[in-house]
Amino acid sequence: MFIRIMFVSIVLFTASMVVHAQGIANCSTCGTELLRAQDIDTLSVDELRLLTNEIYARRGYKFSNERLQDYFQSFEWYKPLADNSQVKLSNIEEKNSKLLTDRRKVREDERQIILTYFKGLKQLAAANNDAELNKLFITPEDRQMASLDEMKLTLLHIDFDDVHWFKNKGLYSVEVDNGYVKIVYSFSLSNEGIVLAYNYMAHSDIMEDFDTMFSDYMSESEYAVWWFFSLVNGKVVLTKVDGAG
Repeated sequence: MFIRIMFVSIVLFTASMVVHAQGIANCSTCGTELLRAQDIDTLSVDELRLLTNEIYARRGYKFSNERLQDYFQSFEWYKPLADNSQVKLSNIEEKNSKLLTDRRKVREDERQIILTYFKGLKQLAAANNDAELNKLFITPEDRQMASLDEMKLTLLHIDFDDVHWFKNKGLYSVEVDNGYVKIVYSFSLSNEGIVLAYNYMAHSDIMEDFDTMFSDYMSESEYAVWWFFSLVNGKVVLTKVDGAG
C-alpha cells in the first residue's frame, strides 16, 4: 500500500513538473491564483499576449481586433460588456497581467538583441571584414568546418527585418536555383537555440537528368553547414559549427 501511494505521488509530481515545463495553457485561474514565473517562462510573445488579453476577456472586455473578438466569442464564459470602461480587474488579476506583460517585454527584448546582432554580422559580411568574423570561431575545428565565404553568403541572403514568428519559432529561408544547383540559406530560432544554415542541396529543377553530358553536376558535391548560436546573459554567442556531406 505504501509503495502504491508513493508511486501515485511520484506520477502526480511528474505530471505537475511537465505542466510547468510546458507553461500554462489558459488563464482560467488567473482571477483567483497568482501566476509564478516558472508557469510562463517558456511561453512565446504571442502566447503571453493572448493570456493577458484573456484576463481582460474574462472581465467582459470587448476587443476591437476582429480575430481576438471572434476567438473569445467561441468560449461560453465570454460575456462582453457594452462599455469597456466598466471592466475592472481584481488585485490578483492586475498582478498576473503585470507579470505576463513584463515577461513579454523580456521576450521581445531578447528577439531584438538577436536580430540586432545578426544585422551587425551581415554588415561585416557585406564589408568583407573577415578579421572580425573570424573572431566568432572559438576553436580551429570550427574554422575548418566551413569557410567564411559560406557564412557571408548566408548572412547576405537573409533579410533580418523580415523574420516572422509562430509562437517560439522564427524563420527566414531563401532557396536559390540558378539553373545548376539549388542552395538554401536559412535563419531559424526556437527555444533550442539559433541556427544559421547553408545547404548546397540539389541539382536545379530544370535538369531532367543531371547524370548526362549536358551537365557536370555531381550529387557527391552536395553538403550543408550549420552555425549554432545561443543567447547567454544577454549576448549572442556561437556555440557550435557542424556540417554534413
